[in-house]
Order: sequence, then C-alpha cells, then structure tokens
Amino acid sequence: MKKTNKMILFLVIIIGILLLLIAGGVVWLIMNSKSGQSPEDVQAKSSLFEYDSQVIIDNPNALQDAVDELIQQTAEGSMTLDMRTEAHSSNGVDFTCYLGNAETNRYDMFVVIYRDDTQEEIYRSGLIPIGAHIEQFTVSKAIDTGEYVGTVVFNQVEEDHETIHAQVNAGLNLIVKD
Repeated sequence: MKKTNKMILFLVIIIGILLLLIAGGVVWLIMNSKSGQSPEDVQAKSSLFEYDSQVIIDNPNALQDAVDELIQQTAEGSMTLDMRTEAHSSNGVDFTCYLGNAETNRYDMFVVIYRDDTQEEIYRSGLIPIGAHIEQFTVSKAIDTGEYVGTVVFNQVEEDHETIHAQVNAGLNLIVKD
C-alpha cells in the first residue's frame, strides 16, 4: 500500500513538471514571436498613437473660435431632466408624477414610458413645451398592485415637431397601492 502511494505521488510530480515545461514553452514562443519584429516596425506601429510635441499654432484666435464652437454645439445638444423618480397610483391606471421640460432646454419634447419587466409602452405624451410639465398620466393597460421599475424616454424634437433632436432615458418607479 505504501509503495502505491509513493508511486502515485511520483507520477503527480512528474505530470506537474511536464505541465510547467509545456506552459513555459508556450510563453517562450509567444514572447519570441513578438520580439522578432524589427525596431523600425515597432516604431512605425507605436508612432500611430503618439502626439506631435512640435505643433505650433499660428492663429490662437482660430483655436479659441474652434473651442467656442465645440462648447456651443455641446450646449445645444444637452438636455436638462426635470422629474421625480416615482409615479403613484391607487387604481393601477391613473398615476401622479412630475415629468417636465426644463426652462433651460432649447426644444419641445414628448415622453414615452415603458415597463421594464414587460418591455411594453404604457404611456406616450403629447408635446411638452419648454418650461411645462406633466403631473399625471393614464397608462394604456392597468397595472396590478405593487412596485415596478419603468423607463422614461425623454425625446427632444426639432422645430418641425417630427425630427427627434435628442433622447435621454431615465428610471421611473411605478408604485400602485390599493
């Protein structure tokens, strides 16, 4: 019995050593395949991601104008959310809430509410002018008593009221109590 245990231990040690040698060989092959590149190849690949430290700006005003334009584009594309994160109902159909189009926004908007568990659209508003808000909504299908997670999609629309300018999603807890 003792001879068998020694033999098994010896085999386990031999197998372990072989596995280490194989792993070492694989690592060596991987490292060698990369080091086979010439220094010029390595420099050519890495130079694609380097910045030129010798850039000289001839017209600082043009750079400032470009930065100002980017800031303006960012401001035009931003949307301020004006909402409470809970909507309450006592009958599962009519909900009280606060979903608004902040006065700082530049576009009219509409909201669409989805139930996250069923992925169903349960409400779609009409246009909400800048500075206005919704204090209640009626869902398209009654919701049982309980608490649910929903998603409100705020959709800003261009002046034609058809082209979507921007969209932002936000969570909304739907709470139905008896």
